[in-house]
Amino acid sequence: MWTEWGVRDVGHLVHSLGCTFLTAVGRDLGFAAVSEVPAPREGALAQVDQDVRSDSVWFDREKRRVVLVAEFERYSGKQKDLSPKVETLCLAQHRWNREDATLLLAYWTNGLVTLPDHDGLRDIVRGGFQGPGGIRVPGNPRARLIFFQFVVRSGQDGLLRLENIFRRGES
Repeated sequence: MWTEWGVRDVGHLVHSLGCTFLTAVGRDLGFAAVSEVPAPREGALAQVDQDVRSDSVWFDREKRRVVLVAEFERYSGKQKDLSPKVETLCLAQHRWNREDATLLLAYWTNGLVTLPDHDGLRDIVRGGFQGPGGIRVPGNPRARLIFFQFVVRSGQDGLLRLENIFRRGES
C-alpha cells in the first residue's frame, strides 16, 4: 500500500501506516508487539500527563516485559516537532519501569531534509525534562535511543510512496 499504491497525506494515514509497520516488524522478530499501548500510570511519575500512549511497544514473550518503546512522527525540519515525542519515550520508559528498554524514534520526511539534532534529542532522554505541572521527569544516562528516517516521495499522481528507510544518528 505504502510502497506501490501510494497514499494521500490526509488525517493520520501516514502515521497509522508507520505504527502498523513498526508493530509488524516487532512481530516478525518474534516479539509480542502492540500499537497504541498505554503505559501504566504507576509510581512517582503517575501524575505526569494524563495518558502516555506509545505508537508501538514490543514485549519479550518469555520474560513478559517491555524491550522496546517506539514513536513515529512527521518531521518537516523543525526540532520542536520531535522533542515532545522523545519526552514521551522517556516518560514511557519510566512508567514501564524498564530503564533497559530500547527507545526508538522513527520520523518520516517528504524527501530528504536537514536532519534533526540527534544528540540534542538524546540529551532529553539522558538528562530528563520538566513535565507538565512542574514535575521533573528524570533522565536515564544509560538509555539507548535509536533513530530511523522514513523517506517518502510524492509521485506524479500526488500520492506518497515510501522510498527508503535509513538508520540515523549513530553515535
